[in-house]
Formats: sequence, C-alpha cells, structure tokens
Amino acid sequence: MLDDEYYRIGKERLGFEHPQFESHFTHRIYNDPGDDFAPFGSDEGSDVLARWTRRRDELTTASRVRDLYESDEEWNDAVLAVESSFDDAIEEAILILAHAFTLLRLTGYIDPEGRQAALQSIDRILLDTDNAPEYLQQKFDLESWQNPAPSTEQCP
Repeated sequence: MLDDEYYRIGKERLGFEHPQFESHFTHRIYNDPGDDFAPFGSDEGSDVLARWTRRRDELTTASRVRDLYESDEEWNDAVLAVESSFDDAIEEAILILAHAFTLLRLTGYIDPEGRQAALQSIDRILLDTDNAPEYLQQKFDLESWQNPAPSTEQCP
C-alpha cells in the first residue's frame, strides 16, 4: 500500500508522460523521484526533466537528444567522455541518460544517435555500479524500445 502511494506521488511529481513512453517504460523506476539510479531520481535527471517539461512545446518527434544540450560541442564532449576513461565519464553518462529519457518521456521518441549514446552510457555506468538492477532494467527497456513512425508534429 505504501509503495503504491509512493509511486502515485512520484508519478504526479514527475509530471507528463507521453502515452507511448508510459505504455513501454512500466517499471517503477521511471516514476521514482528519489532513487539516484532512476532516470529522474538523481539531481541531474530531475533538473533535466524539469527544464524540458517547461519547454515541452519546443520538442517534436524530430528532436534529437543532442538538441537538448546547450550546444553540439557540449554533446560531443559528453559522448567522448563516456567513450573514454575520463574521471567525469560517469557524470556525463548520467547526464546523457537524463537527456535521453527526458526526450523519450516527453515525445515518445528517441533518435538513433541518442539511443546509441544512452546505451553506451548505461554500459559505462554498469561497470561502476556492479550491474545495478535499475540500470539493467533501463538497458533492457531501451534496447526493446521501438520508435513510432517519425513526424514533425508537436508533442501532446
């Protein structure tokens, strides 16, 4: 009973979910605002989701994960950090995941490049978290995700 109440409160707090996101990403972690290993539970994940929820009208199914970054340079640096052994690789991996799952949550779509970067980020994080089940779940769900047919319409 307490878990159900916590889940309901988390779902309300995190706000809008695109119907396709909601139907595919059904595990509790996608609405857990308190689990640091959940996409929106870390400070970074929560901040990215809050920022783009306010700007949701700027997003379409043609939006890319890289578009959620301030610049292409910032995106490229993040991807490079995850692919390397830089000290900030985990921080950048968490940010890439936050951006990728935010785009998915708000649009019900993720671009191939963003999806690939998110999967690489999960793999990088799994090395440092001893295969944390939350990240294994995210990897499974992201690998099994099928984008709907793309369109340039604004998201609901």
